[in-house]
Amino acid sequence: MYRYIRYRWEKGNNMEALEPVLSKEFGVARRLFPGSNIEVSLFKEDRLELIVTADRMRVHMNAHRAILSQFEDGAFTEHDMRLRERILELYPRSRPTPFPWGHSFEPGYEVE
Repeated sequence: MYRYIRYRWEKGNNMEALEPVLSKEFGVARRLFPGSNIEVSLFKEDRLELIVTADRMRVHMNAHRAILSQFEDGAFTEHDMRLRERILELYPRSRPTPFPWGHSFEPGYEVE
């Protein structure tokens, strides 16, 4: 099964703005992690996660990281590949920091 993680180092993606754009072509659901008004957290503003689904590919994405995964056996469809391309544009990095470690390598996959 396919699983690939992509990152964005600089300013994170605006998930509120991406939601309506992605929902025009893919299934989109929100996942909001709980918090409170008095907490101290560096990532408080990055709690919103979108779960974007195509035919056999699902992406869990927040402002700085996207996890692409295959939830159904079989070759990916063109619809899945459009989602993959869009995510690779939004999250251009294969590692979480500029330092030369922690690379994420894309596994092989088939396309119909």
